[in-house]
Amino acid sequence: MLKSSLFILLLVNIFYSNLYYIGISTVVLFILNLKYNKDLIKHIKRVKFLFFFYFITCLFQIFYTQEGEVIAKFYNFYLTKEGVINFLLNLLRIFNLLLLSWIVSTQRLLEGRFLKYQDTIETVIELVPEAMMMIKKRMRIKSFFRYILKQIKVKN
Repeated sequence: MLKSSLFILLLVNIFYSNLYYIGISTVVLFILNLKYNKDLIKHIKRVKFLFFFYFITCLFQIFYTQEGEVIAKFYNFYLTKEGVINFLLNLLRIFNLLLLSWIVSTQRLLEGRFLKYQDTIETVIELVPEAMMMIKKRMRIKSFFRYILKQIKVKN
């Protein structure tokens, strides 16, 4: 039952562009996470930097969309209703995918080789803040990838 409802929520997240449906699916996924995911606070703390990066990326989309009903004007940029809707849709979709992945990982719904991929992806997501620090230190790309691959090998 949980697998099918999560699959339906994934399809809603992918195929619908209505803010109302995406918002409802966000609320449902958050409630499911509260019920099934005992480590929700830990997961949120682990990806807060990544979520901040997604937020900034979606924020650029507000100013990228310059067509439609104008809400406000900042210098040569227009804040439009369509831009704000696109911002909210993309931000909620990304958040929904994170919520879905947390439920799938805590309930161990994937089996076989997909479980191994799931563990690898979780390790990579955990290493995002470290990767940003390594980029800030101007580490060579070869050393950077070597470090990431060693961390994946150690954790698996």
